[in-house]
Amino acid sequence: MFKNVIELARQVRRSEDFKNALNTPARLSLHARQRFNRDHFAIEIRASSGFFSVMQIVLCILLYCDEKRLTPVISARGGSYGDAQGKIDWLAECFENLAAAPHTARAGLRTSVVRDLGDLGFRRYEAGLGLERASAVFLSNYRPTGSIREEVERIRERLDIGASTLGVHFRGTDKKFEAHTIEWSAFCRMVETTLAHDHRLTNIFVSSDEQAFLDFFLKWGFAVPVSVAPAALLSSGEKPVHFSGHSGLAIAREALVASLLLAHCGQLIKTPSYLSAWSKVFNPSLRVRLAVPPRENAFWFPDSQIWTEQTRRDNDLANPETGIAAFDSPFAGTGAAANAGTLPRPIDL
Repeated sequence: MFKNVIELARQVRRSEDFKNALNTPARLSLHARQRFNRDHFAIEIRASSGFFSVMQIVLCILLYCDEKRLTPVISARGGSYGDAQGKIDWLAECFENLAAAPHTARAGLRTSVVRDLGDLGFRRYEAGLGLERASAVFLSNYRPTGSIREEVERIRERLDIGASTLGVHFRGTDKKFEAHTIEWSAFCRMVETTLAHDHRLTNIFVSSDEQAFLDFFLKWGFAVPVSVAPAALLSSGEKPVHFSGHSGLAIAREALVASLLLAHCGQLIKTPSYLSAWSKVFNPSLRVRLAVPPRENAFWFPDSQIWTEQTRRDNDLANPETGIAAFDSPFAGTGAAANAGTLPRPIDL
């Protein structure tokens, strides 16, 4: 009974309506301040959430600026990935700004500090957002830095990650509060089914924040070789990696590299996670299957869109007139590459 009360309180605290109600005065003040910047929108993100949760804030700011025809000036400091003094813009350490050089921003801009999407009131931009548009907007503004792209390419070549690779991502630790769970053995059987139905897949690349899962996965005995994402920084117990005491910039870089490597795979099977969902943003032609859905109170983009599209496809495939069941081909009909009968090409970031 006590556990149920705690869980209910947690859901209320995490609900967007609750956050919006609390943040209304500060949000109104922020937007009033930003009007003084005229054609610029200057935001500094100081969030304690995960790396790609922060990228979600960046994406929504970009969508807002695209709609209002504003120039975004975005930085990310402190939090889980920066220094305590907030001197390092860790967003700039991970991404190059393609839209405009930093020196082109008008002098005297008033910068507003935010900690989550509730401070901006921008969760609405996720509703109805398509994956291709999200990808186009983000990648027209940012790309990973040269050193990160070089690291990804080195690992990709060493582990033979490409169109014939089945990417696998399992998010463990505290994710059970935001996503339905699946037994490790059931997840491995889903991977086996995927391999059985597509013989073009010749190897597996697996990434996870949970070492115990990786040990279990490697012992399963798949019919193709398995390589593991290089990860020096893993979670501690049920604490997510960004709360486990590791160097912030190192965690950020490792998360971004893992997502980009998954984006280079031919197909991806995953549990709900911003990290692997953003692989689809980096490569919208990537064929993705979610093993389980996010929970209702955490039905957030991109996984919400991935799940919705997947459910629609599965319903179409389950048409009794064709005699085709949805589970017969986990990736059937997904993505432009599937329609062409070929695996998607590796992306160029």
